[in-house]
Amino acid sequence: MTTCTLCSLELGPKNLAVFDCGHSFHLTCVFAHKFKTTCSLCDHDTSMMPDLGVDREIALSADIEARIKRRQLKPDTALSYPQKLAQMLSPLTPKARTFLDHLNHNKKLAVIKDYGFSPLDAVQERVPWAKIHSRYSSADILEFGFRWEHMTQMGVIPPQLSAFTWTQQQHMLQLNAAKLMTIRMTITELAKMKYTTHQLVEMGFDWSVLARLGANVDTWNQFKFSLPDIKRNWSPTLSQLVAAGFYDKERVERAGWPLDDVLDTLPVMTERCNGRVLRLAF
Repeated sequence: MTTCTLCSLELGPKNLAVFDCGHSFHLTCVFAHKFKTTCSLCDHDTSMMPDLGVDREIALSADIEARIKRRQLKPDTALSYPQKLAQMLSPLTPKARTFLDHLNHNKKLAVIKDYGFSPLDAVQERVPWAKIHSRYSSADILEFGFRWEHMTQMGVIPPQLSAFTWTQQQHMLQLNAAKLMTIRMTITELAKMKYTTHQLVEMGFDWSVLARLGANVDTWNQFKFSLPDIKRNWSPTLSQLVAAGFYDKERVERAGWPLDDVLDTLPVMTERCNGRVLRLAF
């Protein structure tokens, strides 16, 4: 049985690094012990790149995870007052010690990740989401590992979500109506996201949820949907249409709805609604 001399565990066909000298180790051990160009059993002055095989990404991820765990087990101690004073008086750029330090040094998120930082560090350091949003692309943000729970703790606001594509919102952030309601999205902010009718329905924005946000005859037209589209996708009842103001001719005209669409789409006003006969007429 062949074992890895770095951890004393058995070697297998995967997670294997083989140096030119013939010595083999776990690939994760090679990265964790920083023997990336030398064999630990041979002369350390001899530069030899190990054969990383197909497990390179696994090893790199394991290396980063190991750094994160080391940082969590041994966090940086707070600077003393003299140290802070010396840092402020130093003509040189202070060494980055925290996530925010690296951020202020304009480091790429991929580089910050390599130092062993994770989204939890940004949350714990109370980094405002605006700083992340203004400096990095949505792809870089998601690749670093930021997800909805981190974003909400860091103060994400509705307009900042437009940076993410529909695919990213659904498959990575898993956004839905319930989540968006937690950040107090308004009906105007939702309209500015330019979702299609099908996307809104898929996210769980039914008529009652939209009504709670303030969707009515005055605000529905912000979505640029026609009244027939609205009726086809949400199937509002007569009571819901009345509550939304679609049977108020003055409000309909003031909001700019095509009167012909309204007359062709709304149910005939001969039914009882909430115990009273509707006698409004266009």
